Amino acid sequence: MGDFVSSTAFAVVLSISFGPIALMIIRQTIARGFVSALPGALGAAVADTIFAAVAFSGLQTIKMFWIAHEQILSWIGVAYLFFLGAIIFGKRISLTRLNKSAGFIPVFLLTLTNPLTIVTISSYALARGALFEGIEFYLSLAGFLVGSFVGQMVYVAGGSIIRTKLIDHSDFNMINRISGVLLIGFAVWQGRSLLVT
Repeated sequence: MGDFVSSTAFAVVLSISFGPIALMIIRQTIARGFVSALPGALGAAVADTIFAAVAFSGLQTIKMFWIAHEQILSWIGVAYLFFLGAIIFGKRISLTRLNKSAGFIPVFLLTLTNPLTIVTISSYALARGALFEGIEFYLSLAGFLVGSFVGQMVYVAGGSIIRTKLIDHSDFNMINRISGVLLIGFAVWQGRSLLVT
């Protein structure tokens, strides 16, 4: 049970760090409500759990692929963030016609383009000791799934609180512009850090 608790706690801390995934989930919650953001939160949690499975099982080939292709995966993530930010910024649409930009697949794929996540989770696995085996492996993965989902739910809850405070949703275009600028800002920041390294 200690493996489950430890992995859950680590995954909560890992997923609470604010970034583009959090922004997408908050925006989706504000726009469409609590339930509409759940697939995105689950997408991030599943991607984190896949990274954990790779790190815990010691699949060096897959881990090395992500690390070896860190630049290209990071640039794909930067391009997607920039594209998404530009689309959201320019979107002038009513709440009833808003698409699900923070659904399971987009959030899952964006999370998978972050090689830093596998490095962080691998560091956790190394700090815990040797390879996870048997029930320990499955408890740790379950802990990661639960912990990451709980961490993402912090953003869903935050978006729900903001949504309830917005009595008049007619200013959703302003939320789109702010979200778009922040996503573009994340893309520029990540791109700049890629150029520096």
